Amino acid sequence: MARNDHLLSVGNEALSPMTDAMSALTTQIDQLTEVADARSSARLATLKTKMENFTASVTLVGQVKAGKSSIINILAGRPNLLPSDVNPWTSVVTTLNINTRTEGDTRSKFTFFEQEEWDNLMVGGGRLGELANRAGADDEMDDIRRQVNEMKAKSEERLGKHFDLILGQSHQYDYFDDELIQRYVCLGDEDDPDINPKTGRFADVTKSAELFMDIPQYPISLKLCDTPGVNDTFMVREQITLRSLRGSEVCVVVLAASQALTTMDMALMRIISQFENRQIILFVNRIDELSDPVTQVPEIRDRIQDTLKQNNIDTETSIVFGSAQWAEAALTGNPDILTEESRQALNTFYLAAGFGDQSASLDKIWALSGLPDLLLAMNERIAEGAGSRLLDRVRHRARNIASQIRATTVAKTLSTNDGVLRDLDGVSAEKAIVTVSEEYERKVNELTAKLRDKVLERLASAEANFVKRATDSLIAHLEQNGEEGTWQYDPAGLRTLQKAAYFSFGRSMRKEAGAIYSSAATDVESLYLKLLGNHLGEFNIEAPIVPRVPPPLGIGRTIALDLQSTWWRRWWQKRKGFEAYAADYTRLISSEANSITKDIEENQIAAVLENVRAGMADFLAEQKDTLLSISKSGNRDPAAQAALNSGTQPQKSRDDILGDILKDLSNEAA
Repeated sequence: MARNDHLLSVGNEALSPMTDAMSALTTQIDQLTEVADARSSARLATLKTKMENFTASVTLVGQVKAGKSSIINILAGRPNLLPSDVNPWTSVVTTLNINTRTEGDTRSKFTFFEQEEWDNLMVGGGRLGELANRAGADDEMDDIRRQVNEMKAKSEERLGKHFDLILGQSHQYDYFDDELIQRYVCLGDEDDPDINPKTGRFADVTKSAELFMDIPQYPISLKLCDTPGVNDTFMVREQITLRSLRGSEVCVVVLAASQALTTMDMALMRIISQFENRQIILFVNRIDELSDPVTQVPEIRDRIQDTLKQNNIDTETSIVFGSAQWAEAALTGNPDILTEESRQALNTFYLAAGFGDQSASLDKIWALSGLPDLLLAMNERIAEGAGSRLLDRVRHRARNIASQIRATTVAKTLSTNDGVLRDLDGVSAEKAIVTVSEEYERKVNELTAKLRDKVLERLASAEANFVKRATDSLIAHLEQNGEEGTWQYDPAGLRTLQKAAYFSFGRSMRKEAGAIYSSAATDVESLYLKLLGNHLGEFNIEAPIVPRVPPPLGIGRTIALDLQSTWWRRWWQKRKGFEAYAADYTRLISSEANSITKDIEENQIAAVLENVRAGMADFLAEQKDTLLSISKSGNRDPAAQAALNSGTQPQKSRDDILGDILKDLSNEAA
């Protein structure tokens, strides 16, 4: 356990503006609630709940043995919490839910693969089998089936009659400890008599593990996701890692100083290169293993930046150097855990940092470990990313709700023969409201269909252009070299074209959805004014916030064209004649390119367009509800109407409150 868990508070200063803003916004929502009707109070309560449930997601990825689990254990204040020495196939995506609400007393939850997912692995060899099938790599498929069958036999032997029953299920506990975690996330060495036979009993079929804990040193809720190395034998975990990254605010890439990016899996580079540069933090771990860290760290930084540049990643991406072992020594208050080499490296760094004339302290060791810099970088990105977006959304909704409260209040004070004033061009209020709502539902459906068709057309064009260039290059190679040697065409160009198509889609969506949202807000505001005349004073309905377009991580998934192995030599050897080469290669590259397009369409584009529709639908439903309520207001207070007409306003105090809150909300958003 950590004796010095106060060290985890270092870096919280980056979150202070965000948490202060959330606190102030909560106070304003409480003030609004005091003057709100039941309908608006419920909406305001929902906004408060959204802020209370705010959770920032941070995913750690990287090479096998780079120290991801060690880093996440330190961040959790629990050294040795997660196993840090496991085979990549047997490790499981594990999420630490920190300061989050749990279901009852649940402290740990382990979810198993669905039957369909398991069948896909067993029958088709998972993603790797899918790629081998498309490439026609029969020998590799045989090898994959052999490995899968061995794994299945061992799993069935360990689980016995329970094997078929647990697929698609989950196990929940009101505790977690080392033995429980290891039972689900890592296999033991079957030949080692000292290994607990329960270790890894469920590891093969465990899809994900979740642990729930409270860490008061963190002022917000966090999800820390520990992923296995990306060179998963059957690429099952690559898919799960991609799924984790899709909902992540920050991606921490953990590297080993001795390996850095020079030997890093290209699969990982492809994935992180799709992220916005500001979302990526590179943590270079194990600098304590360097023989001359003061000299070597700048050299490693230069090599990393060169590799980033080659992979179209901004060289300004944050790079933090550190040591999980130094961090553990500081956190536990036990420097004795350091090896002699680690001590020497620490002393060298200590002197280089200018601490030579000061006595050694755990705070300084913590500073040199790189963890404070990592926490600060994470918190900065959380505050300026997910935190800022949440505050914008809540303020926006609160301003609109305040305007609705004002309109409802005015409606209650107005009195005509039919209730509130109406100037709706001869149609009923209900008809006018429904007409506007239906018009914009139709417009947004037409827009999303148009955006989808346009981006799919451009993606198809990118595929066709790439296939043509690749095939032309293949034929040129054959004409020059004959059928000797192996030729391969780099699929980076395909990804560049697909990424350009996706970002063009994002720009079009933001522009066109923003225009429709703005038009809808103007027409809705006009309905309020037509219903209530000039009694509203300063009044504004704001357009919904255009949804965010997430990074196209599907573009980074592995395809057969990326695999550097004996596949291509065998593929080459099985074909004779230019026409066979060209036809087969065209078929293969087309299917691989289309697999990326399909992933982008199903997991990225569809979600964005659904958010566009949902944003409009939620806006219209809320405004329609309030407008219909106003249109049905009857003769409630003739005296109040007379006072309003004569210039005296009995509701002045409420209006003042609403005006002050709206002013505050607008000023903070500026």
